[in-house]
Amino acid sequence: MKSLSIIRPVIAGLLVLDVAVTASQAAQEPAAAKSDLKTRAGVYASWSPERMTELRKQYGLIGPGPVSKPPEPRFPSYLRPLKTIEDLMPAARAAVAQIGGRVPLGLADPRDQVLIVVSYNANPLVQQAIQRAYQERKIKATIKYENELAGVANADLETLAKVEEVMPIGDGQQELNFFFEVTGLVPNPEAARDWVNKQDPALYKATWPKVNYSEARFAKLSKDYARLVDKGLIKYLDQHPEITKVYWGLAARPLTRRRLGEHGDKFFGNYTYINHYDISSQVPAFPGDVWRLIETKTIEPLGFVDRIEVSDPEGTAIAVDLSPEIARRWAAGVYLQGHLYMLPSQATGRWPYSLVTYPLAAKTGYLQPAQLEVSGVVASTNSHRAVHPRIEVHLDKGRISKVVGGGWYGEGFRLLLNYPGTQNLTWPFFDKPGYWWLYEAGTATNPKYFKHPGEILQPVPPRELLSGGNLSERNVGGVIHWAFGTEVQNGPETPGGGKLSPKTIEFGERYNVPIGHSMHNHNLFPTYQVRIRDTGQWQTLIEHGNVASLSDPEVRALAARYGDPDQLLHKDFVHPVPGINIPGKYDDYGKNPGEYWTRWAKDIDAGVSRYLK
Repeated sequence: MKSLSIIRPVIAGLLVLDVAVTASQAAQEPAAAKSDLKTRAGVYASWSPERMTELRKQYGLIGPGPVSKPPEPRFPSYLRPLKTIEDLMPAARAAVAQIGGRVPLGLADPRDQVLIVVSYNANPLVQQAIQRAYQERKIKATIKYENELAGVANADLETLAKVEEVMPIGDGQQELNFFFEVTGLVPNPEAARDWVNKQDPALYKATWPKVNYSEARFAKLSKDYARLVDKGLIKYLDQHPEITKVYWGLAARPLTRRRLGEHGDKFFGNYTYINHYDISSQVPAFPGDVWRLIETKTIEPLGFVDRIEVSDPEGTAIAVDLSPEIARRWAAGVYLQGHLYMLPSQATGRWPYSLVTYPLAAKTGYLQPAQLEVSGVVASTNSHRAVHPRIEVHLDKGRISKVVGGGWYGEGFRLLLNYPGTQNLTWPFFDKPGYWWLYEAGTATNPKYFKHPGEILQPVPPRELLSGGNLSERNVGGVIHWAFGTEVQNGPETPGGGKLSPKTIEFGERYNVPIGHSMHNHNLFPTYQVRIRDTGQWQTLIEHGNVASLSDPEVRALAARYGDPDQLLHKDFVHPVPGINIPGKYDDYGKNPGEYWTRWAKDIDAGVSRYLK
């Protein structure tokens, strides 16, 4: 594959011009102007958060909306590198007992043998501490490095990472790779990218710049590395049937499970203890029962909801009405630890997880997919792959009607709206045609997670998922990450989940179209409200990025068993965004967020940030 699978972001800002150009304006420009690469990189959607009341009215939001101000910014000052195993052991012991969230290492018991798979540059001291903590619980844990499984030397990956250090954090067009491979899963991504090159060579060059490999074998390694890891891991599991639980990867749990092939049922969670950040945080020790109660309280009303409304001061405003049947299916499929499916479209088309026996499937049976006719706009400056000039994605009855701004990310997004088949084909198991439907509203729930400055300033694991380095942000409690696409995780003929439907696979191969979601956009201060059917009453589930159930009396009572509930449930990280919760003009920030977040990361890393608390 040509996507830069081992890219790490470099410390640089994206040079943009002081312009705000819509998609239609860009299309009307003469060829000479369109060839101005700096102009195209700087196309952004102008905005002021002061217009939120007007925007909510424009898109027909009738709920109460937020009643409080966005919280003040902060970053946990207690995060620090731990230099010895003894320093790490308290956190490691907590981590191997954690039953909640994305990394539930505590779901293993002495009857299990655990395999943890880590990237080539994972801190060995952290891995040794986790292994020792498991030994104290009388559980055998094996640590395997991905490159070891793939038969690739560390030095080769280090060389490759340096060679592919070509894109700054502000180059949000890296997010386009999610359409082709990471989650979109186009069967022949090379052919799909060739289509982009024919349509817009400048965009292609900006998104997949030529890399000068010193040897041909490095180009081949970049293309083959993920496949080699998968093959080596499956071979290892074939040779070691005693392994009962596997923890691997930083994200995309359903997809990661599928990468294990016939061993998919052994997959029990991701693994984020790569360096000192997560292991030295308060996430490992956050009580799992409190975490699950926070999530339970958040999803409790969903089966009785007849309308969803979401807004965000960066300019998001969407709404959709739900039938009783869609609400029922949503409530049955909403649960994934640490990542709630807060749209029925993502919660359906799957065999759902059990809230009680997670990660096993629930007894509710297969949930038929839902296509929601959402109207409104999703606006952002952040995505899974770094940041981009402010973008607006407009929705009309569920499908994207236009994309405004977004720099190169927006340019690519607009082009892909017309990728062959995405407007007229009807995907398997769906009634309505088209790919570009709003699909995901993934919502994090833990108040102790934070955005990693290290994803901007330091090398990241060599996985295509991390080009751009911003996955940690979508773990922050109350952040919503949106995505688009027409997707079913499983088919009705694949009991228990874990496998794609053969119909879906055949459809993708026939037309070379994505069979998964793509194009993520993060909202950092969302307000998420639902109306309860037949009552007219509104319930706020998130307000300005604060998960409402953190204040629930039952949650606080349970948290009090572990100490001061005010401290335990305190949100330790809040983004600082000019014009929203710190002084400054939002529109200036929206032009060049890459430069802003690079500066933020440098200050955090140097210990001089005014947000350290």
